[in-house]
Amino acid sequence: MLKILLSIFLLLFSTVILAKTLPATDFRSTQNFIAKMVKKHHFINSELQFIFSKTKLTVAKKRKKSKKTKPRKKRKTMSWDKYQGLFLTAERLENGVKFWRENYQHLQRAEKIYNVPSEIITAILGIETSYGDKKGTHPTLQTLAKRAFGNYRRRNFYKKELEAFLLMARENAIPPLSISGSYAGAMGYPQFISTSYRHFAVDFDNDGKIDLFSNPIDAIGSIANYFDKHHWHDFGEIARPITLSAKQLKYAKRSTNKPRKSAKYWRSKGFAIPPDVKSASKLAFINLPQDDRNDTWLTFWNFYVLTRYNHDNRYAMAAYQLSVQLKREFNLK
Repeated sequence: MLKILLSIFLLLFSTVILAKTLPATDFRSTQNFIAKMVKKHHFINSELQFIFSKTKLTVAKKRKKSKKTKPRKKRKTMSWDKYQGLFLTAERLENGVKFWRENYQHLQRAEKIYNVPSEIITAILGIETSYGDKKGTHPTLQTLAKRAFGNYRRRNFYKKELEAFLLMARENAIPPLSISGSYAGAMGYPQFISTSYRHFAVDFDNDGKIDLFSNPIDAIGSIANYFDKHHWHDFGEIARPITLSAKQLKYAKRSTNKPRKSAKYWRSKGFAIPPDVKSASKLAFINLPQDDRNDTWLTFWNFYVLTRYNHDNRYAMAAYQLSVQLKREFNLK
């Protein structure tokens, strides 16, 4: 009887996972990727075999899942006021003003070349890495390989990022195994992913190399160039608070909302667009729910450009609000 009960228990509840960690070179997907890099980009096979042999991947084999397994709970989205509190702090503001003063000439030059305000560049650096203090400690090759060859939903995306990472490392003469970054593979002062590093990073101090890991000057120019290449409207407005009716609230998206309709159109629909906003200006609305109310905003094209850096509206709004505070404090001191 005991054996029967034990068998039933194992049948219903066993989700046995046999996991082991192996060098990435033990996986066929890695070998296929190496062969592609050798053929397409003329990498040396033995060099790639070496660096990937130092990268470990975990393989897990699952037996029959339990019928009693509960579905994963959806992660609750952090409310705007809590999210805001993570980034709009006295310390980040104080350090931002200090960074701005120390790099004033470089920020001014970036403004002149790219027409992106100093406070926006500084705010991005503040939110991403606290002005370079927290660039991440995760080995980037390991991070990208795990996501490219593991059981991840965006495997194809990470394969492209891994390809770009190896090209970026070769182009800038950086040993791939020496690079560390975020848990998702972002790197350096501005936390660029590999493709962004290759496409938007610039040698802003003209020393013959692009260095976003230890050179804040290159980071300043690269962020400005990133926004310029995403069609930043020169010193254009970003956002204003607006009051919406319950009926109008449906137009205020929680996700990225690209401005498509003009101020004239929204006025014709009864929206209280401020009179100083030009009729032809393309506008959108966002809703940032707090624990006890909705925070609604009228947004302009440059807010949408901020979301090209991070697609979360909360991120773009935090960057914008930090930039406003930075500018005020910088001008006061």
